Amino acid sequence: MITLTLLHPIQSIPVQSWTFEHELVIRIGRSTDNHVILYSAVVSRHHVELRCNDSQWEVVSLGANGTYVEGKRITQIPLVDSLVIRLARSGPNIQIHFGSLPADVVKASQADPTAKSNQPSSQPLRPRLSGIPTADSGDPTQSGDAPPPKLTAPVTKPADEQEGSMPASGELTQRSTAMDVENETAVPPVNGATCTHPRAQGNVLFCPDCGQPLQVIQTIGDYQVVKTVRQDTIGLTQLVWRNGQSLVLRTLKPEWQQPELLEAFTQQAKQLLTLEHPGLPHFIDFFALDGKPHLVRRRMYGQSLQQRVMQHGPLAPAEAIAAIVQVCDTLEYLHQQSPSLIHEDLKPENLIQQPPTATGNITIVGFVSLTSFAATQQTATTAYLAPEQIQGQRTIVADLFALGPILVYLLTGQAPNAFYAQREQGFRFYPEYVPGLATEVVPIVRRLTNPQPEERYATAKEVAEALLSISTTA
Repeated sequence: MITLTLLHPIQSIPVQSWTFEHELVIRIGRSTDNHVILYSAVVSRHHVELRCNDSQWEVVSLGANGTYVEGKRITQIPLVDSLVIRLARSGPNIQIHFGSLPADVVKASQADPTAKSNQPSSQPLRPRLSGIPTADSGDPTQSGDAPPPKLTAPVTKPADEQEGSMPASGELTQRSTAMDVENETAVPPVNGATCTHPRAQGNVLFCPDCGQPLQVIQTIGDYQVVKTVRQDTIGLTQLVWRNGQSLVLRTLKPEWQQPELLEAFTQQAKQLLTLEHPGLPHFIDFFALDGKPHLVRRRMYGQSLQQRVMQHGPLAPAEAIAAIVQVCDTLEYLHQQSPSLIHEDLKPENLIQQPPTATGNITIVGFVSLTSFAATQQTATTAYLAPEQIQGQRTIVADLFALGPILVYLLTGQAPNAFYAQREQGFRFYPEYVPGLATEVVPIVRRLTNPQPEERYATAKEVAEALLSISTTA
């Protein structure tokens, strides 16, 4: 457990604290994708990281204005208990404790009427575990050799704002400004209650000064809805705001609030809250309001594999295989739950490639799609949907079926629908007719997409092993 405490700039007493359990990387900065968000003019968007390497914690400075310890600018140092770091020469002071806040610090905080504690016990940060080793699980930034990000580098946009076909209106944009350069006369952090949002120009969702949402569509319980980022057959995925955090909320459309779906949604949501894996988002809340279920998770930052291919073209074979192997690792974990948790809607847009500093590079989103309940109403072929799902069946091997078309898409950039055909073996996916697909990959995709479930791989681990065997020899 790590506890961070914001200190009063003059009295050096606690003002606010954050407690993290089992997190391997803790990010501090001005951008809303950080674990600790500090709206100060001298704090960079991504200013400093606390990283755990082989049980040893270290402080890594990333901000343009530097990070200081006892008046000296640091780049990367080991973390010791009660260390105080200053973000920029005139910025906020953060004290770092191993474990919970010491009793004397808590007492000092309680004695100060202006002090504020923010320890989200209802939103624990869960440890991230991995079962199958991936082909690309290293983190090059952990060595300390990577330089700080350039000021002109584009900000990684939350994947949740890129999902679906919603218009660009209202999307969050963040710009490099004069706040990214040393400014000893900068204004102090803005109070959200009094901020008039003077720099909130264009299609932005949040004020760049105070971080508050600029427009609230509706309020659901404790959550303020900022934007609907996706609508599918059964449900809605919405960007919401609560207690200084932007989160993602998933719920059912009114017309799908049937007893069977409500039960399935509730069971899967409650399971997701208990899970801990690097290939999964952090699910933090589930509640029912007027009989309608709602699942809340943290946002994912990066881009989907679909966006990656559309913007940059097909992936190199080694990278595509590494991505699928990571997905297999997560699926193996999900399928081993009791009862087995089946995703049902695996496709490139639900596979998020996070920034390189993230633990576990590929994360699966799109949970509680309940596709099998709606599949019987679909007349067109769905490229990543197993044949038995059309009949409303929910099986582990249906998730594995989707890996075949996904791999073909990553390697070719072509929509998998083009490779379904009525040929010598009936209607099915024919990887042997995919132009340029490596001969070593064809039999694996054939087995994954066999119309007969019993003829496919039995587990995700088997798929990973098959792919790794060819990736080392190809």
